[in-house]
Amino acid sequence: MADLGLSAILGLVGTGVSAVGTLAAGAAQKSAADFQAAQLEKQAKEEQAAAQREADRAKKEKDFVLSRQQAVAGASGLGALDETVQQLAGDVITQGAVNEGMIRYGGAERAAGRRAQAASARLEGKAAQTGSYFGAVGTLMDGVGSFSKDWALAQNPYAVPSSGIYY
Repeated sequence: MADLGLSAILGLVGTGVSAVGTLAAGAAQKSAADFQAAQLEKQAKEEQAAAQREADRAKKEKDFVLSRQQAVAGASGLGALDETVQQLAGDVITQGAVNEGMIRYGGAERAAGRRAQAASARLEGKAAQTGSYFGAVGTLMDGVGSFSKDWALAQNPYAVPSSGIYY
């Protein structure tokens, strides 16, 4: 049996190391994507909380306007039950509800966008990890093929490697 040589053995070892590196890179990409997704989920919660606080502020502003309106109406002699005062109060209540709803909706939409980005990051991480599996298998197959070709040549030094014919 002929000697395979140090270069063929080192080539096979290098193939194994390269495959392990490919797997490690895929795992690192998945880990980074999972971290990014977690940060985006946190941002989604912050968006929703900020919108809640802003909606609460808008509600207090509406309540203040209504209170001031009642005070001014009472001081002017119209009274709180005057039809114009009631109509203005209704307008303030309606606009206040619209403002609160828009703020909450905006926060929910921004949060949904962050959650969608998080899901996308997770999918990218999974895809990178899956790709690393295929890359590692490809590297191993290429290395084993190269090693087997070198082994075949070592077995029969008269072979013509480019033709695939081994005598």
